[in-house]
Amino acid sequence: MASRRGFGWGAFFAGAIAVILLAIVVAAIVVFGGFYPVAASKGDPVGVGPLLSASRDHAVERSASRLTAPRFSAADVHEGAGHFKGMCEECHGAPGVRPGEFASGMNPRPPDLAEAADDLSVAEVFWIAKNGLKMTGMPAFGKTDEDEELWKVAAFVKAMPKFSASDYAAIPNAHEEEHGHGEMTGDKLAHNH
Repeated sequence: MASRRGFGWGAFFAGAIAVILLAIVVAAIVVFGGFYPVAASKGDPVGVGPLLSASRDHAVERSASRLTAPRFSAADVHEGAGHFKGMCEECHGAPGVRPGEFASGMNPRPPDLAEAADDLSVAEVFWIAKNGLKMTGMPAFGKTDEDEELWKVAAFVKAMPKFSASDYAAIPNAHEEEHGHGEMTGDKLAHNH
């Protein structure tokens, strides 16, 4: 009876299809015309940043929900801090250490993990460190580092707010020692390349 009063499902579906096709055409023009702002020096269009953040947060939470964190000793957390120095400090900073100057040019900006750790589980920190995050500059350390090491880094990130600047400064850069990163001269350079 409703269709006799002027409301037709055919017209509704035709209108819906037209709107979808228009959205596809506009998206194609933006993408293939190079109109989407990809410069890290510019912010995202209104609404895009929060949408990407929400998508990232929910994806990390879902992916990490299947992980079970191991138990950590104080020595594990201390070792994780040493690896953090070589892997994470330049972008995220650390107790008493500001991020490297280049980090201010990243978009999105790397979070201060001493603050962000409250919102993340240790499994979520591990998952991010292992898998990285697309379009953030966060690399997938699982390609170069063992899970055991990444779990220890995650444990340190969760414990980071309890570390003083002097406690953190006293920890050696374990990642540099194990992976041969950092300053390289003479024989060391020849052996690593």
